[in-house]
Amino acid sequence: MIKVIENIEGDVAICRIEGKLSGIEGKGKVQERIRDLMKRGILKIVLDLSKVNWIDSTGLGELIASLSSIKKKDGNLVLSNLQAPVQSLLKMTNLTQIFDTYESVEDAVQGLNS
Repeated sequence: MIKVIENIEGDVAICRIEGKLSGIEGKGKVQERIRDLMKRGILKIVLDLSKVNWIDSTGLGELIASLSSIKKKDGNLVLSNLQAPVQSLLKMTNLTQIFDTYESVEDAVQGLNS
């Protein structure tokens, strides 16, 4: 089961995702949370993936759709704390070219605010 835990710091939302980001365990949950944040006017989002060690194609699609939705509203979504398997998958699929990634949540928040 995937969990998305949200914390707001100023105008930045930090969403810690826990579990496998896959079609089986949580299809649509991340996108749903992003849409909710956007409705509340929050357009800077950090996805903390420190508790995610596996993503399938549905999970990748959800990340891409979330980024696309927020970019349309002139916002940004960045990724932090990537575990080795997730980082490897993003590199293999060339998604490191569309996602900004950071070593820590703090670095990600700083990146969004600069």
